[in-house]
Amino acid sequence: MITVKSTLYIILPLALIISTSCSKVSVETADNFEVVELPDGSIAYLNHNSAIEYDDEFSPRIVQIEGEVFLSVTADRTSFAAKTDLGVITVLGTEFNVKSDAKEIEVEVEEGIVELKTKIHSDKVRRGETAVYKKVENEIQKGKAEFKFRAWMSDLKREFKRLGKEIKSHSKEIGKESKEAGKEIKEELKKLKIK
Repeated sequence: MITVKSTLYIILPLALIISTSCSKVSVETADNFEVVELPDGSIAYLNHNSAIEYDDEFSPRIVQIEGEVFLSVTADRTSFAAKTDLGVITVLGTEFNVKSDAKEIEVEVEEGIVELKTKIHSDKVRRGETAVYKKVENEIQKGKAEFKFRAWMSDLKREFKRLGKEIKSHSKEIGKESKEAGKEIKEELKKLKIK
């Protein structure tokens, strides 16, 4: 006969396993940039005031996006989906920028082809093209990409170069300080041996 107590011993561990196996990873920016390597090797570059969220196991390959994110997607047999409140962009492997808010979604394709799907519409967007879906107009408009994201990506690269220089400068200072500390320790050890 199964008792309430024995049922709890079975249900509680199962609930714990299920809740921990489906954990989410969230990354948000404020007045900063973020670069996130996703579990499949794809890279997400987050602009200011943007966010991504995905399952830590990353199967299926789905990223929820808010704000503006440039994605460099690693090619794979399984599709990669970038979800927003207004639609989904599906790819196998490519580079594209997504800018999304509650009123519209804009996709610019740097390399390859993506598919933009909304509740009613679907369209393929190729290299050098942009597609904009506005909730009010309820249609996808395509045109030539202006690659506006390159401006903030350039700022991101400058930020990394600046940080690299700072790290290099500080590592030289640390190296000098550690040499001086080593000399002082040697001198102190010599004094201890003499006495």
